[in-house]
Amino acid sequence: MKAHFPGCTVRIAMVAAAAVACAWPILSQADSDTDIEAGRALFMQKGCFECHGIFGQGSIATGPALAPRVIPLPAMEAYVRDPQGQMPVFSEKILSNDEIAKIHAYLASLPPSQPADSIALLNNGTSPASAPGNSSSTSRIANPAAHGASVYAANCAACHGQAGEGGVGPALIGISSRYRTADIEARIREPSGIMPRLYPGPLNAQDLQDVVRYVASLK
Repeated sequence: MKAHFPGCTVRIAMVAAAAVACAWPILSQADSDTDIEAGRALFMQKGCFECHGIFGQGSIATGPALAPRVIPLPAMEAYVRDPQGQMPVFSEKILSNDEIAKIHAYLASLPPSQPADSIALLNNGTSPASAPGNSSSTSRIANPAAHGASVYAANCAACHGQAGEGGVGPALIGISSRYRTADIEARIREPSGIMPRLYPGPLNAQDLQDVVRYVASLK
């Protein structure tokens, strides 16, 4: 008859877990940022965005959402190698495990979507940020650069990308090398194509000035 020692088993498991944790490579912030950027590039180059969306948001017609609730890396690796449905197989010759890890890092870095009630275009041109007496009014005057970034995130990022990299709408990175600030403002005041009219509502004059400066600063 064999004797069982639960306490010893638990201690052994804890020691093993500690050994694995110590052996795991520790990435610096710079390494982490590099992996995220490389993962974003791979996500685009390998065509992942065509089915899963630029920000991994997915579509009921083409593919499931991959972010912001990202599945564990081992599960992603297993699925990429042996997918179900219409997803093509990605062999190691097409996509290495290291590349999958970088794509996973990119997807894991994506923040959750903003609540619908914080997006002016979905709320009859009003938002908590523009409401009278809101504390953001004070920060807007004190920090126009931060306010411009906030206006962009709420009203422009959905089409032009979180960092101006483009999406449904054209990329805005480096736009100041092609257009004057006055031209950017004119485009927002008098949009064409599918771009919605944002001024004079939901954006006011201060919103417009600050977001134009922010867009012009994108590099």
